[in-house]
Amino acid sequence: MNFEFMIFIVGYPYIGERHKRVFNFFKKKDDLVFILPEVWKMKNGKVVIRAELGGELKIVPAKTNFFHSHYPIIRGHLKGWMPAIKNILKKMAKSGDVLYTVSEPNLFGTYLNGKIADKLKLKHVIFTWQNVAYRERLSGLKLKATELLIRKNIALSRGIILGNSRALDVIRPYMPDQFPCLVSPVSGIDTKQFKPGASSDFRAQYGLENKTVVLFVGALDYRKGIFKLVDVFAEAGKQENSLHLFMIGSGPLDEELKKYVVERDMSESVTILPWIDNKDLPGYFSSSDIFIYPSQRYGGWEEQFGYSIAEASSSGLPVISTRTGSIEDLIVEDQTGMLVEPDDSAGMISAMLKLARDPVLRKSMGEAGREFIKNNFSHEIIAGKLENFLRAL
Repeated sequence: MNFEFMIFIVGYPYIGERHKRVFNFFKKKDDLVFILPEVWKMKNGKVVIRAELGGELKIVPAKTNFFHSHYPIIRGHLKGWMPAIKNILKKMAKSGDVLYTVSEPNLFGTYLNGKIADKLKLKHVIFTWQNVAYRERLSGLKLKATELLIRKNIALSRGIILGNSRALDVIRPYMPDQFPCLVSPVSGIDTKQFKPGASSDFRAQYGLENKTVVLFVGALDYRKGIFKLVDVFAEAGKQENSLHLFMIGSGPLDEELKKYVVERDMSESVTILPWIDNKDLPGYFSSSDIFIYPSQRYGGWEEQFGYSIAEASSSGLPVISTRTGSIEDLIVEDQTGMLVEPDDSAGMISAMLKLARDPVLRKSMGEAGREFIKNNFSHEIIAGKLENFLRAL
């Protein structure tokens, strides 16, 4: 394995400790350099994260002016792109170094980094989560322009990392034969942090000591099926009054969801908390009984990974989710969790009741889920895959 080059890692996904932590498990870290936004705004500006300097990993902060995908005309093409990257790389990089851009191949910001890498003779690596074929989502001139940009980004790259197994089928038509690729998410799961028994007093705080807590953690938007979840839970609650739904997250539907719960007179059985920093979540997972994640297809999008699912399994929870997107990468059906079709409300109710009434099944699924995540998606496993791939280019 060749260690005689630097690896520059660029992209807003690594500004938070949740994903950046995977690089602490690289065998060699002193040749890693992160170029990250000095400030990153998320959740419609409600959450602001700053690049943390110091520590074991070297970080170079830079300014970005684009924080989301809803700008007029350019949409998300420059999301997270940092104009200063060219000058930073001119000063720090040498021919043969690796530039890993954690950005989709259909974005112009990825292309700009590819051109910089080409000029400086760096080995460019890109990333994609996309698990729905572009020709299923787009048509006409937009499709032609998108496919042209994808091919240009592939041509400017030495390899691509695919965040889920279905992404390989999506990108394959645009890649030459034998093009280096790796199926791996941007980071793994900290199984030492997300574990059974992580301490939390939230049951006592919310009076849930004698309840069967069904936990949801995720964005509060249509893609996550949050209104269907409330409806399904209402029906399950009629048959099992020990159930309590605990929802953690923020998003564009915050207030609408709260109103929806109140209108259905469910405030006593449903608790909604705003977004909580990832480091504060382990206790909520380990102190719950069931994790539910009713993701659904929406606007040409399907679930691309599901970190909350993986964190729940790592914490020893059985998972109920849907057969959509790449969720099946994370759940071994009937062993670590239960899967239903996105529109199968009756199936979701049945799964919830079955797990609520069978603590032995909950325990066995939770234990199997933790082992599955440790063996396939822990930081240690993902770090090994990423390091081997980046150093073999």
